[in-house]
Amino acid sequence: MSDLGRDVLRSRPPHLRFYGRILETCEPYLIARRPVAEALQKAPMGIAIAPSNVIDPQRVASGPFLNLVKRLDEMAFGPLGLSMPSWVFYDCAVMPGALFGFARQAADLDAWVRRPLGVPDDYDGLVPMSSFIAIPTAGGVSRDGRQRGPGEDAKLWLCYSLCSINEVAAGAAPEGLWRLTLAAGTAALRIERMRGTCRWRSPRLGLYAGLSPLRLVTAYTPAHDIVQTVTFDVHTTMASRARLLRGDVTGPEGIHRYIDADDLSAMRALQDEVEAGARVYVAGPAEIRGAQTRVPLMVGGAGNEYDAESGFVRRFQG
Repeated sequence: MSDLGRDVLRSRPPHLRFYGRILETCEPYLIARRPVAEALQKAPMGIAIAPSNVIDPQRVASGPFLNLVKRLDEMAFGPLGLSMPSWVFYDCAVMPGALFGFARQAADLDAWVRRPLGVPDDYDGLVPMSSFIAIPTAGGVSRDGRQRGPGEDAKLWLCYSLCSINEVAAGAAPEGLWRLTLAAGTAALRIERMRGTCRWRSPRLGLYAGLSPLRLVTAYTPAHDIVQTVTFDVHTTMASRARLLRGDVTGPEGIHRYIDADDLSAMRALQDEVEAGARVYVAGPAEIRGAQTRVPLMVGGAGNEYDAESGFVRRFQG
């Protein structure tokens, strides 16, 4: 490594040390209505967003880039039948919430990366490599996870979508893009507590658990198109984001039991526990052996206090 390269590496915050390939090839962007954008963080975790990359979804000139963002989301979720129509993207995502992600200039992309996103041949602007969409909810949430009314304690945000070009065209962007997008996205939107949904078998579940253990709201969700959907709450503090970027995972001492990610009856039984008041957390990423996928759980009683950020050991992964 050259002296200049070493100086650049040393100048980065410690939590960004291993993400240089992303920061050197991609640039952050933010999509939000002007009044919303004014309240957001423009240099999340020390990653500065250029003013030209703060995009107003209510301007006609933003249309081509917004179409590419929707295309990325469609390629990631469309095979599950969870495509997002344009009116949903506008009415339910960027009108009430905001979107953060990383992008590259179209001229820097190979044809095999442009092709799945449908980038026009004459397009020379930004092309999204990742996106994180979140929406503020009406109720807050207290430190113990109890839902509260508007204006009380931390605002609870809904994670609406998280996707990466690497799901669509593997290797199109550096490894770690999902992880950095989630960490910097929650910082940009100033999110401290977030609610999300995810399938038991999805690798996103372990990614979210990299922030802190996920407290289950549902373990089996008939109201969703996919009943094997988990609803969870998670801490998204600065300490949580640094932990996610380091790749810390819960040690064996923090795991109480496992659930089979393909066992519907086990999910329904766990849902009964949650509805009865049990405090159950997803402790980390799934463990896979052959065709078996098991998800580690932390379990506390209905009335017991539980430290949702204990049990972490430092280990880098991804």
